[in-house]
Amino acid sequence: MLSRENRLTLGKDFDLVYKNGRFFSSENVSLKVASNKLNTIRIGFSIGIKFSSTAVARNQAKRWLRDIVRKHLEEMKSGCDIVIMLKKEATEPTYQKLEQSLKNALQRGNLLIK
Repeated sequence: MLSRENRLTLGKDFDLVYKNGRFFSSENVSLKVASNKLNTIRIGFSIGIKFSSTAVARNQAKRWLRDIVRKHLEEMKSGCDIVIMLKKEATEPTYQKLEQSLKNALQRGNLLIK
């Protein structure tokens, strides 16, 4: 689980990222990234019903994404808010596909230190 300081939870914060953020994408994952005035990175997840009509699949994808982000949090640059979204074309992704796709999107956004 992500620590409280690394979570993007408020609706107004999500709205700011959607409105002012830059967009990056890879095979299965899309990112919206906006800078914040904090020295931490905050991450939120938005998995819509277009991805899957079943809540079980959406929740599993969110759990996988949270775990992937938690493992790679030290490699990410701080000072930004990120909203991670899954594309509806990502039908039944595996953990490994999601991890690779997220890392590719983070590299395109120049958000990885290494």
